Amino acid sequence: MSKITISVDNTSDLGPELFEKHDLKVIYFGIAIGDKLFRDTEVTPDDIYNAVEKDNLVPKTNAALEVDYRELFEQSTKDGGSIIHLNMSGALSASHSNALRAAKGLERVTVIDTQNGSLGTGILAIHAAELAKSGKSVTDITKIITDMVTKVDTSFILNDLKYLHKGGRASTLKLLGANLLKIRASLRVDEAGKIVPDKKFKGQFDKSVKEWTEYKLSQPCSKDVVYVLHTDTNNKIIGDTVQAYKDAGYKDVQRVLIGPTLTIHIGRNAMGVVRIRE
Repeated sequence: MSKITISVDNTSDLGPELFEKHDLKVIYFGIAIGDKLFRDTEVTPDDIYNAVEKDNLVPKTNAALEVDYRELFEQSTKDGGSIIHLNMSGALSASHSNALRAAKGLERVTVIDTQNGSLGTGILAIHAAELAKSGKSVTDITKIITDMVTKVDTSFILNDLKYLHKGGRASTLKLLGANLLKIRASLRVDEAGKIVPDKKFKGQFDKSVKEWTEYKLSQPCSKDVVYVLHTDTNNKIIGDTVQAYKDAGYKDVQRVLIGPTLTIHIGRNAMGVVRIRE
């Protein structure tokens, strides 16, 4: 049986250990800070915070290039193998379009729009890798993963809208209103792969995160695994959130530091959760 390679964007926030554990090939994004361009592995969340808060810069993300996808696809199929690549949402990045163009004219290349981002894409990549190792065919893996896309539940709660505002995704009026009223916005990835507003919470961030966690736990999901995501957040808040999911009966509760690409948009003191809906 020919080898099936599973690949994914580094924006999946799985990190080197999980990439290696699941034998995932990785495509890297770029990050521009001022007049310098870096690969996303060369930038830490602290670099983002320093750029925004000390240097008053607005870091920007650069989608993975068509040429990088083409190189990976050709390398993975040259000896008769196949590759399935999982992209972050095409509604959020040009990377999916770049991957589709790179795949043109090549055989045994499948490109899937996960309609998600961060661990929402990563959780699908891990499952695809497990299916490949179990001997499933490209057709079977593609169908299973495509069917799972709409079941991934990804959401976040932010301490403030400062980073969204600097990136042009929140108006000054919304920023001032949220700060004045101590409103903590929560966001979710919708069925079209877009990030949209969800329920609002009010008060101190730790209280809002607790209420947001209770809100999420009220929504039925598989309890096999949950990823608790965070940027630079109070460790007690993170620990309490992890414990809440353990107390709710989740079998595998993974704590993950959000990478620089998503950090650019949500900033410090942000929490996220990724699960699979029932």
